[in-house]
Amino acid sequence: MDTREHLWSLLGVAAKVELFHTLHEQSVRRDPVLAQWMQNQPMKVLRNAGHWPRLVEITCWVRDHATAALYLRQIDVPGVDTKFIENNKGILSELLDHSLPHERIQTGAPRSDFAARYGFRSKPAYIRLRYLGSPPGPFSEFTVRATELTSKPAGICTVFVLENEVTYLSLPPVPDAIAILGSGYAATQLRHLPWLADVDLRYWGDIDTHGFAILSQVRARFPHTRSLLMDTATLLAHQEHWGEERSQTSETPRYLIAAEAKLEQSLRNGTYRPRLRLEQERIPIRAVVQALEGVRYEDPRST
Repeated sequence: MDTREHLWSLLGVAAKVELFHTLHEQSVRRDPVLAQWMQNQPMKVLRNAGHWPRLVEITCWVRDHATAALYLRQIDVPGVDTKFIENNKGILSELLDHSLPHERIQTGAPRSDFAARYGFRSKPAYIRLRYLGSPPGPFSEFTVRATELTSKPAGICTVFVLENEVTYLSLPPVPDAIAILGSGYAATQLRHLPWLADVDLRYWGDIDTHGFAILSQVRARFPHTRSLLMDTATLLAHQEHWGEERSQTSETPRYLIAAEAKLEQSLRNGTYRPRLRLEQERIPIRAVVQALEGVRYEDPRST
């Protein structure tokens, strides 16, 4: 082989080499630093050749703009929308990691959270709550940004956190109390509400390994949290409503009291039935009313 061109021709890649050179020359004019990365990753460039110019433009746009007050939706590059960014987060992360100054990259954020990693505003967390006693105003229920719910609602002493919407809506009256809908892993939302440390906090989730994992996470942040209807007596009293947990969590809950930990291990080991679960919405309302009648306010500062 006398020249590289002869070699490219023999290998049948002459068109790909020419395409790479074209993309590289275009990129050099927009971002010389990015062009250096391209020299070390030619195959990645070629795999994304169909939309490479847009990837470069996004990288340069982020480089040239302050992003702290912006959502990804506000990236203003022709031919680019949030779907395009979502579909190309992997390659965009590599380009941005190479092109941005180190201080522009939030290394503490997980790589899966593209917006947080590159300093964009993330979708806000919302708290949905319902008054179980007499509401202080015209609304018995409302949804608010978690970061704006900075203080305890007036007159509230007890807070119930539930994962199931129907159970949340049908919870019977309790004086001076509110219910918060957790909608999945509640701890991710409750971290925004430091005032929960000053209320009698009760968590009620499914009796399964995921339910106890969530309880443990909530209690890790708020140690005074107590569970509701998540005990062996409740489980055994409602055998006709038993179901099956499709997949048990691999998480080992660290913040359970002894009775809760024993029940969680029984579920994990299949003591009563393999992958047993009792969903909270399957517990009859009369049992819920009875349990709530037994709830007495306790000052968290005394526990």
